[in-house]
Amino acid sequence: MKKLFAFLMAVMLLALPACSSSDNSASTDNSDSAQNETAEVQYDYQLKAGETAEVYDVTFDQMVTVTVDPASTRDASVDLRSGIYFDNCTFNGGLTVLGDYHAMISLGAGCSFGEGSVVTCKEVTPGVAKEATMDDNFVKVFVSCEGVTVETESAIGVIMDGPAVTFNGTVYNKEEIVPDASTLLGVYSVYENDTMIYEKLAIGDESVETLE
Repeated sequence: MKKLFAFLMAVMLLALPACSSSDNSASTDNSDSAQNETAEVQYDYQLKAGETAEVYDVTFDQMVTVTVDPASTRDASVDLRSGIYFDNCTFNGGLTVLGDYHAMISLGAGCSFGEGSVVTCKEVTPGVAKEATMDDNFVKVFVSCEGVTVETESAIGVIMDGPAVTFNGTVYNKEEIVPDASTLLGVYSVYENDTMIYEKLAIGDESVETLE
């Protein structure tokens, strides 16, 4: 799974500015290690600019919140990309992501979501979403597991490498839209005037194609 995370980081960096990210060379010391050593489950994760974390083998019975520090902004260096990688985690109370730019939230193939449990993405700075363009470094949710529903009114990207994802009520099946196993499907929510629209991208190792 760590190889998948590292691969994703490399792909996002090569693909295009809106999909770039830093590597996974460092992890916070108090992520999965603290959870494995104590009985108390951590539900609130604070990521400063440039920090990454990994969380494994945890069952969350309450809402999990990931907050990206406002220092991770549109104009920040790619080196300040923040990210968190979950795998073999069960989300029974949902996952909320609070952030504007420069963050990658990754859900490994071993993750699962309980009935009615969804991923909700929210902007921190009011109005940011309506000013965003496809050239910006959105918050992105990378999905490798099944049964994920993402809901948002923000400008974000949902990247999938296999299982179908329900994004704001629409099911996107990667295998039907981009059958090539080596190509990722990205669905981005952006605003055109005051209406949210969705852009679909086929993301390869060194190429990006806009889909109809």
